Amino acid sequence: MPDSMPRFWGEHEASLDDRGRILFPQDFRDLLADEFVLTRGPDRALLLFPTQVWVQIEQKLETAVLQRETGFLQRMFGGRAVVRLDPQGRLVLPKHLREWAGFEDARVAVVVGQGPKIEIWSKANWRDYNAGFTYERMYDAAEVVGIAEAIGR
Repeated sequence: MPDSMPRFWGEHEASLDDRGRILFPQDFRDLLADEFVLTRGPDRALLLFPTQVWVQIEQKLETAVLQRETGFLQRMFGGRAVVRLDPQGRLVLPKHLREWAGFEDARVAVVVGQGPKIEIWSKANWRDYNAGFTYERMYDAAEVVGIAEAIGR
């Protein structure tokens, strides 16, 4: 991935209004271009990609050997939306993507920077996802990634 691509890190809560808009965190706004891609992600989260990152994903999907998994990803990502922030820094989450991510009754989103992408979760789904957190799991994952010494194990 080229060095010129933005890197997103951090976790922010944002209110969701009646029109499905969230006020995007300022530090993320400063890194985003005019438009970007919002799509379904694992665990009922939404994934937001800068356009240059999305183009790479799209190229891989188009050139992948047609297998069941390839078709699944193409269909899941096919419902994507090209989006942009409004002048007030709000992001509209399209209805079909809000439904996917469990925002039917939710009024709070959790926006999580994940390096080249941003995840957007309903607060309830984020809480459920993190309920499985254990320090042992963190240490095991750190060993797999090769950073166990860096976090003190």
